[in-house]
Amino acid sequence: MAPVRVIDLIREFDRADKRPPDGFAIGEHEIHGVAHPAISAAVPSRLTVALPLPRHGVFHAFVALGERPAGTRAAAVRIRVGVSDHRIYEALSELILVPGERTWMDFRADLSAYAGWKWSLFYRPDRVIWRVVLAADATENVPATVVWASPEIVTDTSSAREYAARRHQLR
Repeated sequence: MAPVRVIDLIREFDRADKRPPDGFAIGEHEIHGVAHPAISAAVPSRLTVALPLPRHGVFHAFVALGERPAGTRAAAVRIRVGVSDHRIYEALSELILVPGERTWMDFRADLSAYAGWKWSLFYRPDRVIWRVVLAADATENVPATVVWASPEIVTDTSSAREYAARRHQLR
């Protein structure tokens, strides 16, 4: 069964914490004839979106280096996805984007540990508003842009139905 999108992070963009505040733009981005709605971000940057997460959730996006400013050399960029509960940050996935042929890279991070029922008196991940963090770091002191295309959180059909009902209660 195909994954179901439950969160479109472009729609959550206005509510997100942006560092630097003016380092982001939303628009369509095309590489080799394949276009996606995207968030372009200056490097370094961090975009943090606070929301409850679905059971069996997976972050998914297509990522690429943006066009480099004229007259500058290209450099690699490290991108990361992590989750925070305001106390700790847990890195989930990272990828180094290297200059060269510009292509969309498939990027995923498993979020399933942050929702659902757990055997604990105190740990109730379904009741937590998590902070999903999309970060980009320069590997050298060179201006760069990273593109997060079609950033979303997907899950299975059953979890999507449950999430739709539960999300209204938590907001």
